[in-house]
Amino acid sequence: MNITTPEVINGQPESFTAIFNTYWKKLYVIAYRRLGDEELAKDIVQDVFVYFWKERQNIIINESLEAYLRRSVQYQIIAHFRKHTIHSKALSFLLEKMNEVEVNIRDILTEQDFANTVNSEVKEMPDTMQEIFKLRFKDQSIKEISEQLGLAEKTVRNNISMGLVRIRKAISRDFPEDFSAICLALYILLGTK
Repeated sequence: MNITTPEVINGQPESFTAIFNTYWKKLYVIAYRRLGDEELAKDIVQDVFVYFWKERQNIIINESLEAYLRRSVQYQIIAHFRKHTIHSKALSFLLEKMNEVEVNIRDILTEQDFANTVNSEVKEMPDTMQEIFKLRFKDQSIKEISEQLGLAEKTVRNNISMGLVRIRKAISRDFPEDFSAICLALYILLGTK
């Protein structure tokens, strides 16, 4: 049987109301079983009937009206899941990227804060100790610093040790949660090798 929607409705809102009253509950049950959400099921059934009414002049039904409406509900459900899946994937991707940015920003801020703490503490050191640390930050050895500043290697080592104590106190104050790891890294980088 091949009929057009106007033949079913006859262009009369009363006919549409009769169709709505006849099939609404059946379609709602189908949608609710698939979705498990009352409001979403109602919305999908409503969307099917709205489309049915708006496009009634163009719709050709090659099956029973009930089969057509059931199939329309199923397509709406599929469209909902497809849209929801794409939305979920996009949201997951966005959240993942936001977390990466947040971690990177936190790392950058921590690194900058750490550098500021160390630099501030070095500026408070006596001049000789300050010069030793500036050269040590340039990855010069104790021997090279000793020769460049005309100091005994033991004096350079002692200044580095006293400076590290000062820096360690500043780190302990400013970065209590990362204190151990930072201090270990400092001793490895600036220690008395």
